[in-house]
Amino acid sequence: MAQKEMPEQKQPAQKPRRPKPQEELTDRRTAIRQARAVRRDAAAKEEPGAKARAAKAANSIMEHADPAPPRRPARRKTAPKPVSNQSGKFGWLDETAKTEENRADADEIVAILREESQSRTAKHPNAANKHAEHSAEGRVLREPHRFSAKRALMSEAEAEDQYRRTVKNARSEVRALARKTDRAWKKEASGIQAKIKGEHSAKIAAKFNIAVCLIMLFGIAAGMLLLKRPTVSMEENRTLAKMPSFSSEKYFSGEYTNGVAEYYNDTVPFRSTFKALTQKFRKHLGLTGGPVIHGGAPVMDEDRPSEVTEMTAVTVTKSTDPDISVTTTKSTTTTAAATEQQEEEVQGGEMGKNSILIVNKRGIMLFGAGEKTGAGYAQILNRFQQDLPNVQMYNMVIPTVCSFYTPDEFKKLIKSEKANIDYLNSQLIGVKPVDVYTALEAHKDEPIYMRTDHHWASLGAFYAAEKFSAVARVPFARIEEYEKNTRDDYVGTLYGYSGDITLKENPEEFSWYVPNAPFRTTYYTRNLVKQYEGSFFMNMKNVAPVSYYMVYMAGDDHMVHVQTEVKNGRKLAVIKDSYGNALIPWLTSSFEEIFVIDMRYFNVNAIQFMKDKGVTDVLFCMNSFSANGGNGRKIDTIRTQ
Repeated sequence: MAQKEMPEQKQPAQKPRRPKPQEELTDRRTAIRQARAVRRDAAAKEEPGAKARAAKAANSIMEHADPAPPRRPARRKTAPKPVSNQSGKFGWLDETAKTEENRADADEIVAILREESQSRTAKHPNAANKHAEHSAEGRVLREPHRFSAKRALMSEAEAEDQYRRTVKNARSEVRALARKTDRAWKKEASGIQAKIKGEHSAKIAAKFNIAVCLIMLFGIAAGMLLLKRPTVSMEENRTLAKMPSFSSEKYFSGEYTNGVAEYYNDTVPFRSTFKALTQKFRKHLGLTGGPVIHGGAPVMDEDRPSEVTEMTAVTVTKSTDPDISVTTTKSTTTTAAATEQQEEEVQGGEMGKNSILIVNKRGIMLFGAGEKTGAGYAQILNRFQQDLPNVQMYNMVIPTVCSFYTPDEFKKLIKSEKANIDYLNSQLIGVKPVDVYTALEAHKDEPIYMRTDHHWASLGAFYAAEKFSAVARVPFARIEEYEKNTRDDYVGTLYGYSGDITLKENPEEFSWYVPNAPFRTTYYTRNLVKQYEGSFFMNMKNVAPVSYYMVYMAGDDHMVHVQTEVKNGRKLAVIKDSYGNALIPWLTSSFEEIFVIDMRYFNVNAIQFMKDKGVTDVLFCMNSFSANGGNGRKIDTIRTQ
């Protein structure tokens, strides 16, 4: 195949060059670049004098430079190179054109391949449609497109059209890529902006939280100092700690500082509200509902009386029994030398500081005194009998709820109240024991004790009074001769001592019985200086449910004189703890006069008082915790004061 001859390209006419002067000078632009390069190299070196030498060399270069300003080279205007039909509009393809000699060799090879292909097609017609042809060595050779004689050369118009399409496609692809890139950048920018905004919001939130915490901290501190502090706990039925009086001896011994700390801990403003909120929070956490022991296990000691402990802070720990949750209470121990505040507790001091088991929606005080622990109490009663030999004395130690309602699986946690009471009674000399344990046990299926309170119920006091009247040989009225009153929303002292929400959410019925027979009640102050008449039963119209047990004589901190219409010449003095309050109404048909003395709040000599009043009978009435604790020892105090 003959190769088309390329048209001869015309060479542009060259302008005559400017003759160089005798001394060939460096172009000014070139000289400036060289001088700057020398200075840069010198600046990079730390050799001494390098900059000076560089400045000298730069000046020398500039001296040999052409003084005329550098001329910009004129844009050369050359004639366009002719474009062959083979390459179309793209003239750069001409540079790859083969020489005439190479082109002739290629034409010869193509002619040989065509002859071989035609002969092979004649022998094998089925292979005529094959695109590839085999050479003598067996290698597959494809005919290059540029050597194809059948391929028509692209015209200039077609080339221009193809160029336009290519540019158009390229533009659309560039626009698509630009949109994609723009979306990516917007997404990244929005993410960065969101991150910056989130960090800013986090800083604002942190500042706000700090401000709120500081306000709450200083607000609570100010509230603890400025708000009115309570003086009485209605839930616990007791007076709260008082600010101790200052003295140098108390200060250096630590008694004053301990008293101040106790005062602020025990009289927190809104104390009851905070306790209720704490219990609700524990309930939502699932920490309530099952058997719980508040205050820890009771102390089992055969040789010394049970100590009275005051419950303060509460923490929860695990028991060795997987079915029992134990709430351990941090306590401060108080023996017979009780503080003034503890001596002035309104009610419940005889039991409110011992271990409490919450099971079957009932609170149970766990008795821990040994069998012989009450021996000291018996000796105190014997001394009382010796000082008043003409007065018949009776001892009524009342068992508590743990003797009759403790489940079998928890009985290992308590000591026997019956054994303790029997041994105590065996040590009495001249004092008649009143066995109310047997009387109460026979009626344990009846509501003789409260579920939410550490006291017995009025019905339990009825059976005990019936037993006492038989021992004392005095008349006794039937229960039908009394008017029954009932409230059904009672939550007693055990909730206040334990704070267990199970008791609060399961209130019980509270009943009291009013005698139909008339009687008169006179109240005396502790030192018997002032007196006034009043009702034996408190008006319950505006009384909170937790204070229902105060219906009897409105509490304990006064001496009460009851005068009945009985004419048998028997005058009874009842030395009691708060258990004795519910007993008095049942004795209004048995004795002519009744003097009710709480040994914790009686400030005169009991022996002389009984002689002056002509007392014929004395009943020591208190529960087993009091008889084995500090309250029992206070009986000896009122004997000798």
